[in-house]
Amino acid sequence: MYEECKITFGRLLWSARRYHRLSQCELSQIITSKYGSLDYYQLSKIENDRLEIQSIDYDWLIPAIADLFGADIEWLEQIRSQTEPEPLD
Repeated sequence: MYEECKITFGRLLWSARRYHRLSQCELSQIITSKYGSLDYYQLSKIENDRLEIQSIDYDWLIPAIADLFGADIEWLEQIRSQTEPEPLD
């Protein structure tokens, strides 16, 4: 058997954050100062696909991430729509 490899919103966000050499705390502070409240605990859960990122509570986050990292909003929305929360062990 093989494990399916797919891009998720969390992996994408983690990769962008690491590429820009930001800690979770730094990124959450930037997002909070410019766009809306997001603490590093929530950010960690998003990056690890532990939150329901498809919830309307996170609609504001997509344009924020697109703006911060220069990503296409439609592409981010597509990745977001395919991301399912990982079950806890």
